[in-house]
Amino acid sequence: MTYEQPLQEPGEEAKGPTQAERAGRQAVRRQAQGMGHHEAVHAFRALAAAPDSPSEDEADEGDGPAATTDGGRRLAELAEWERIVEQLSLHAGTYDIESDPYVQGERAAH
Repeated sequence: MTYEQPLQEPGEEAKGPTQAERAGRQAVRRQAQGMGHHEAVHAFRALAAAPDSPSEDEADEGDGPAATTDGGRRLAELAEWERIVEQLSLHAGTYDIESDPYVQGERAAH
């Protein structure tokens, strides 16, 4: 299952994440703080299996019913869990917001 965000088509106007998407990602990061890989995998799978989570096909569409009812928050949460799980699979430590290169890049961009 993959909930990665699709790349923009060339020529598309660049737009940032919505407030709901930002809130979803921040909530996941707070929840993931101090988790190891297996704990993060469990949290991701639990969210993906929730009855109100979009299917992988809906996530691929990016604008299905799940994206419109919550402003894209759930898809952003799933994508963020997936990113954190992948990051944790590369080292044996725990997740730390302050050492997350993606978060640091976001902070530097703003």
